Amino acid sequence: MAVQTGCEASLCKFFPTTLKGLALNWFTELPSGVVTNFSVLEALFNKHFVAARKFRKTSVRFMACKQGEHESLQKHIKRFNAESLKIPNLEDSVAFATLMSGLKPSKFKFDILNAEVFSFSKAMARA
Repeated sequence: MAVQTGCEASLCKFFPTTLKGLALNWFTELPSGVVTNFSVLEALFNKHFVAARKFRKTSVRFMACKQGEHESLQKHIKRFNAESLKIPNLEDSVAFATLMSGLKPSKFKFDILNAEVFSFSKAMARA
């Protein structure tokens, strides 16, 4: 909402014009008199829609990407690669270390270690 005003009443009037779908339905169902100022409206909105909020993926959460007990290498690599693309500015060394620590013991993991592959891109090429 790009409105340049400090007037709380104006903000409360402009806010519903930015809503559609479920958000507009939520707003129209608010009991009369519950919104006393824009801070209250903002708090109610955030409280109601907090579950729909998207959180940015980070390399810390990415490190939990482990190969499942019965997951094939092909499925794991596909899932791992999809997850890696969701992380902005993911460093190659972090991706590689995460890949290696999440792999079950296998011929592929052994081959990567023996070939002295130390980068995510080279490991993906071998996969």
